[in-house]
Amino acid sequence: MNIFKMEVKKGLKSLFIWSMICTLLILLFMSMFPSMKDSGMQELVDTKLGAMPEALKEAFGLKDAPNFSKLNEYFAYVFQYIMMAGAVYAALLGAKALIKEESEGTIEFLYAQPVTRTKIVTMKLLSSLVLFYLFIMIIAIVAILVSLTVKPADLQTVDMFLDIKTLFSGFFLVGMVFMAVGFIISVFVPHLRFAMPIATGTFFVTYLLGVFADMIEELSFLKYFSPFHYAMPSDLVRKGMEGTNIALALTIILLCIAASYIVYRKKDFRI
Repeated sequence: MNIFKMEVKKGLKSLFIWSMICTLLILLFMSMFPSMKDSGMQELVDTKLGAMPEALKEAFGLKDAPNFSKLNEYFAYVFQYIMMAGAVYAALLGAKALIKEESEGTIEFLYAQPVTRTKIVTMKLLSSLVLFYLFIMIIAIVAILVSLTVKPADLQTVDMFLDIKTLFSGFFLVGMVFMAVGFIISVFVPHLRFAMPIATGTFFVTYLLGVFADMIEELSFLKYFSPFHYAMPSDLVRKGMEGTNIALALTIILLCIAASYIVYRKKDFRI
């Protein structure tokens, strides 16, 4: 039995749904960019932003007042919402990977196959990774095509590609963190109906921790508990990704995956 192919095939429907939702969001938001290039529109946006409370600007990623007349800054602002959706998708991929058979009552069939538990985890991990990579590639292709369509004449195509590459590199790393967290959730929860809301809740709780860290100086340490804030799009296009954040993300990924293998190998299945 090829677990990898089976898992990828099962995940294609959700991949299509999530990809279409994010594609539509990109098309919707990026269609507004040509009007943002107008100086009058930018002045209006700046006036509105100036009237917003600082806390509210922090919550919506508007702290540094992005210049919406610049494609990279406008796309970075839009991209944070795509990243949020992608992070939730990655978390759900991990959260349902190792608990699905127990919840559906098919774990006895899987366990009867001539495969080790280690191989089961590996195949589940690889299939989730492939599905998320395909999701990233679909969104990236859409983003590139749309950006080429609305790109100002004075913007170099190479610079645009470099910014998009930076954004999607951060996106992939953040997604892998939440997928790994989803895996560790998947080996501990007793049923799929608990795993998926816990995974979704984990994302939003950690996201809010990052917002509080930006809003309240005394709580700035909370940003280390918010993987989404390791690669905020607005920060990525301005200064790239910090080495500390990369190290933290990789550490979380490795620890969660290692723990998933250890716990799953010793877990008592509900047959």
